[in-house]
Amino acid sequence: MQKPDKIFLDNTNILTAIADEGGKIGTKREIFAINQLGYKHQVEYGKENGDFKINGKYTFEIGGRDKSFRQIADIPNSYIFSDDIDTPNGAKLPLWLLGLLY
Repeated sequence: MQKPDKIFLDNTNILTAIADEGGKIGTKREIFAINQLGYKHQVEYGKENGDFKINGKYTFEIGGRDKSFRQIADIPNSYIFSDDIDTPNGAKLPLWLLGLLY
């Protein structure tokens, strides 16, 4: 047994109920993404680059409006899911689109 890299709750409502001030917004974004993607896809924690690797092929970085591609610049099949944007801009996609997967 070893200590896990990160532990994510099942949904953001649980985090809001148990965390001080409702938890950090970055954690809530990541929990939302895992909740929506994990329904039909294999989600792995991105240890080296990006927040998550989906189906062993796609790398996702989750963040706010100002999230840059610096962390995933040289990775093929990499995307940013960004909160606080309404429309896609290249490989930068609105986080709310993940809600349409479920």
